[in-house]
Amino acid sequence: MCRENGHHGQSENGPGALAPGVLASWSRLKAPTMKRLLLLFLFLPLLSHAQSKLQEYWCSLLLNGVTVGFLHQTTWQTDDGLLRSEIEQTMEIRRFGVPFSMTQTDVWIEHGGGELVSASSELDMNGQRQLVEARVAEGGLRVELRRAGEADESFLPLEDKPRGLYAIDREIAATVTGLNGKRELDYPLFCPETMKIEEFRMRVLGPGELEDSLGRTHRGVLVEERSSGLPGVVTTEVYDEQARFLFSRTPVGLALEILRLEGEPRQAADEKTGVPSGGEQNEEFAAVFDVASLTVAVRGLEDLPLETTDAVTVLFRGQGVATLYEAVRRAEEDLGCPTQAGDAPLRIVSTKLDARGAVSELVLRVANRPLAAGRSESGWAESGSADPPRPHATSIPPEVRSYLDGSFHLNLADPRLAELLDRCGVAEDGSFAAAGSEVGTGCGSATRNDPDRVLCLERLVDRYIENKSLAYGFAGLEEILDGREGDCTEHALLLVALLRKAGFPSRLAYGLILTESGFLGHAWVELFAGGHWRWLDPSFPGGRPYGLKVRLGVMDPAQPIWASLSLSLLQVIGSVEAEILETEP
Repeated sequence: MCRENGHHGQSENGPGALAPGVLASWSRLKAPTMKRLLLLFLFLPLLSHAQSKLQEYWCSLLLNGVTVGFLHQTTWQTDDGLLRSEIEQTMEIRRFGVPFSMTQTDVWIEHGGGELVSASSELDMNGQRQLVEARVAEGGLRVELRRAGEADESFLPLEDKPRGLYAIDREIAATVTGLNGKRELDYPLFCPETMKIEEFRMRVLGPGELEDSLGRTHRGVLVEERSSGLPGVVTTEVYDEQARFLFSRTPVGLALEILRLEGEPRQAADEKTGVPSGGEQNEEFAAVFDVASLTVAVRGLEDLPLETTDAVTVLFRGQGVATLYEAVRRAEEDLGCPTQAGDAPLRIVSTKLDARGAVSELVLRVANRPLAAGRSESGWAESGSADPPRPHATSIPPEVRSYLDGSFHLNLADPRLAELLDRCGVAEDGSFAAAGSEVGTGCGSATRNDPDRVLCLERLVDRYIENKSLAYGFAGLEEILDGREGDCTEHALLLVALLRKAGFPSRLAYGLILTESGFLGHAWVELFAGGHWRWLDPSFPGGRPYGLKVRLGVMDPAQPIWASLSLSLLQVIGSVEAEILETEP
């Protein structure tokens, strides 16, 4: 169910030919790309609808032409007259050679008249389990989230009673067949992935055909589908004359496809392509799709000493350049430059427009500008003080104060956070120990007039997470503190927790980082100080050996299931190429 869209292969310096520095740090780099891809897949069952007849069917899931999993749909009437729809989804991929699996089971229960009774979603990512349950109550939905032995409840107020998946599907079938006289349909649906009501819109295009990545042509009624949960993304679907779903394609830089099968997958798949030898596909196929293929190839990288390179000027071309331009423009506004105009970490040098007025070429200056140790920066000072801003300081803008909060997902009351802060001489209220006092092991000494204590936390997180592992999907704070393992997102989440615990507004940033293999997906931390957001990277403290970054977006890890999902990383990494024009040692 995935069609090749642009260049998605490995660069010449791919994982099979990595420099030693990349091999040593590989596990810190990968996280956001695959995690966003997995989150994106969570929405796809909602785009493949239960059918208007009570039945059972199977679909295969493909990424860039590679079979990565299956979807199993069943709908039936229970003994008490309710309608129950179950969607079970399984997926297996590799993350730089490391196997990674995901299973998700969604259950929808509704009355015969279509009113929703309850909806639930159980997710397992490589052994990490999470359950979301929503039940209709007076005036809305009661939503419960369970994870790692903890539970959190919330109430979602609604003006109208929500409808179930099967009832909505009957409306879709009537629209596809023309029985209701409509060509478009708008409908709300509760999504356990975001724990809120998302708005969907479908539009019937008429008779047509789509070719899948396996070379098969699907003919029938073409339908376009959009969702508020996936802004800017258009899924194209094919239904037969009975409004049975046949095939869908969702281009997001990567090509995502859902392909209906004739029966339960049983036969073995080809090891290289994932295509079944006898028409059906096996549940135990070889997971041959590797996130390592999601790399922006960069010309001019040969013999470039990244560890000592201060800045590069890069030309970007491709379908994703317009998305990249908008993301960088927002990053420029956030980051600014507290010292001098030419010292910004990210700056747009020039753009080229196509005939439609869209950005087709983009030149960026990317500089290695992490928060620096031992320097008195005007951007660090607040109201004449060189300390970071205090908790809830009046100088912190209202829109930034939410980045001080904890939540069920980010438990700032965990006593281990205070113990870690103490190693760097940082109190829970954001104040520092006496000037000149020694701070935690390996951090050396620092005075209260520079940001060294915060940088000590950056280094401490790098040391605390001992096992640089790709095994986690979305590790919560407690899991990180218990297991002391993870990749770049686990590093970033722990540092955000420590900074917020100490009263420093902070958040996760994600985007691209330049390595010997090209631009890869990465996550790091932004700290608010001096009216600007400043970069910290606990995966690569001090910006070494890798510190040349292009920010595509930000996330608040206190939000449920990283609900600030953005597609910009996938849209860019799957559809742009880059060339280094100039380097600054």
